[in-house]
Amino acid sequence: MIRAVVTDMDNTLYSWVDYIVPSTERMLETLCRVLSLPRIQVIQALKEVYDRYESNDYPFAIQESRLFDPYRGDFPSFSKLVIEPASEAFAAARKRYLRPYRGVIETLRQLEVWGIPVVALTDAPRNPAERRAYMMGLDESLTALYALPAFPFPETGIAPEIRKREEAGGCPIRCEVVELRREDEKPNSRGFLAICERLGVPPHEVALVGDSLSKDMRLARQTGAIGCWAEYGTYISAEYQERLDILSAPKAMRRHLRQAPDSTALPRFRLSCFDQLLGIIESENSGALTTALPA
Repeated sequence: MIRAVVTDMDNTLYSWVDYIVPSTERMLETLCRVLSLPRIQVIQALKEVYDRYESNDYPFAIQESRLFDPYRGDFPSFSKLVIEPASEAFAAARKRYLRPYRGVIETLRQLEVWGIPVVALTDAPRNPAERRAYMMGLDESLTALYALPAFPFPETGIAPEIRKREEAGGCPIRCEVVELRREDEKPNSRGFLAICERLGVPPHEVALVGDSLSKDMRLARQTGAIGCWAEYGTYISAEYQERLDILSAPKAMRRHLRQAPDSTALPRFRLSCFDQLLGIIESENSGALTTALPA
């Protein structure tokens, strides 16, 4: 019996790689233009920050990099003339390329019809995780979103509109958001077990969906959850992998794309697309569910 679904987000509900690569490239192009710097110099400066924070999602990378060094006495001007146009270029590309995988929205809606709660459990910090969920409308079908702590504001400065937005509650996401501790990153079971307790569902009646064998499927094995490996999320084109290798830092790559084989965490099910989850749930629940998709 499957009474609840806990799902990863990056490379499970959408392709993190397919959006982060072109978005970062657009940001780089803008930085090179406004600062009159060679591409390699800008890339190296940003990669140092991505490595420090172990994430390409860090939103304050420009001002925390050495690109800001010559202008540290005037953050407002640097923010207006450099950070703002670069951020706008990133946001425009993100809006174009950030899309749910095929069948994700329809599957989430069908699970709502069946009365099966779906909770997202991600190792991304709260800020980017809730922003992506909101932009794609995923939050409309999620019961809750569990994420790692939000990135703190940097001491180098912060744009007034960003501070004002955060003080007003941040992103207007439409589901509950819970911040875990940094040490609760998967395969630590604390976040998952907290979700099970909140839903009142034992782990063995929860489908745990994710693209990482060493994190998501190991967690499923540890807790007795029904592991559904989103194998499709591990497929990255050679071109995008090469472009990502240029933009990202080693520590960030290990966090975002931890796909190391793990023979001790073999999944119970392998998914070639997210909507196969519906068939699995129907089978596990003895076909006693309404199959019609909502209009």
